[in-house]
Amino acid sequence: MERELISQLHSCRQKLRDGNLTDQDLEHLQSLVTPPTQMVLYLYSKSTNMRSGISSWALYNPMEPDDPKLASQDLPYTSVIDAVKDGWRIVQFPITKLHHFSDADNDYLGYEFILEKLF
Repeated sequence: MERELISQLHSCRQKLRDGNLTDQDLEHLQSLVTPPTQMVLYLYSKSTNMRSGISSWALYNPMEPDDPKLASQDLPYTSVIDAVKDGWRIVQFPITKLHHFSDADNDYLGYEFILEKLF
């Protein structure tokens, strides 16, 4: 990335001298120096199979206010594999240890996949 940034700076300087520097050139330069924003998506699948349906989800966007907000009923994806096809990267697969269920309430939602996407 550093090489591309230096190359773009040289190119912008030359375009400035020639009178051909554009907003698009500066926007590209800005994109090289602006760190990406990491979004985190929790998808609770109905099994460890990435093609299984989603039972619940939560999206964390660091650019939005920290006010509590419930996820809508409209699922962002129908499966984990659909999210991966859309550019999300899996950073954690479900923990495969056995969960003991009983008559008591259990806060375990399902098979938790954690995904990230950089914007």
